[in-house]
Amino acid sequence: MMDKRKIWLILLAISAMITLLGLGFSAYNFYVFDKPFLNSTTKGLLSAFFFTLIIISLGLSKTKR
Repeated sequence: MMDKRKIWLILLAISAMITLLGLGFSAYNFYVFDKPFLNSTTKGLLSAFFFTLIIISLGLSKTKR
């Protein structure tokens, strides 16, 4: 069975992959369609990622090593 630390690290990896995928789409829209890179979607994506980082770091600090 997986311990809590491993679950938190898996959630961190999934969150990072989703954020990088979204930033890739924003970069694609910026270069191909000449749309602004820092639009409301990108800002929301980054704020959700940093919120997830805070929650995961709090969860990891409470788990035993």
